[in-house]
Amino acid sequence: MKHFPHTTAQSSHYDKAAEHYDAFNEEKSRIINQTILSILKEHNVTSVLDMTCGTGSQVFYLAKQGFDVVGSDINANMLSVARKKATKEKLDIQFIQGDMCSLQVGQFDAVITIFNAIGHLTKNDFEKAMQNIGNNLKKDGLYIFDIFNLSYLLEGNNITKLTIDWQEITQSAKIRDVQYSTINNEGTLASYTIHSEQRGSEQPKISESEQTLQIYTAQQLKDMLHKNGFDTVLQCDVDRSAFDEISTERILTIARKS
Repeated sequence: MKHFPHTTAQSSHYDKAAEHYDAFNEEKSRIINQTILSILKEHNVTSVLDMTCGTGSQVFYLAKQGFDVVGSDINANMLSVARKKATKEKLDIQFIQGDMCSLQVGQFDAVITIFNAIGHLTKNDFEKAMQNIGNNLKKDGLYIFDIFNLSYLLEGNNITKLTIDWQEITQSAKIRDVQYSTINNEGTLASYTIHSEQRGSEQPKISESEQTLQIYTAQQLKDMLHKNGFDTVLQCDVDRSAFDEISTERILTIARKS
């Protein structure tokens, strides 16, 4: 098997996926969106910057709940989808293209980066992102993010639980993704995908791709946050159940700017 070293994803990373991203992922955001909402309300948050908003799942959800939300993302195609959705739903939401490592938007009560978004960064770039996120937060502001749990993925055969075989039928196409992943002790999660797209009676178009994510243990995240100006408030599962080092698949971390 070919080894793919982890590098920070380029701005074009989701160019091809943008059109059908919601078909595969919108429903998967439901639980974590509810968790984020409860956390924000508990901490009296009113303004939120989503620095990896993609097509806008968290942005739209929170805007409809009355929060002042701005969405930003590095990928132009994902933002194009988000803006079209905002127009269709007649929502006045600001979307900005920019890199979470450097984008300066303002001062917010909370910044979020959801659905393993930080995994697209190298460790060094994630530290740069943390510092920049702090610059976009008010005093005592919250940073909320999730990422796969390295300890879980290294345990037994848990890595095989990430294997997927998804199919969605939209108005324009039948789309299927088959994906399997590997993980190493350094936290490099490599995923290999076969994508099939069939429009009408045409022959399916088949393509193959791979991507890597940088994955962390809960303690590694705490250490990095502390080093870069944050105190960890809570680590839990994405449904807010108690975090367990071995059995929790994804870590949701709530940190406070110190």
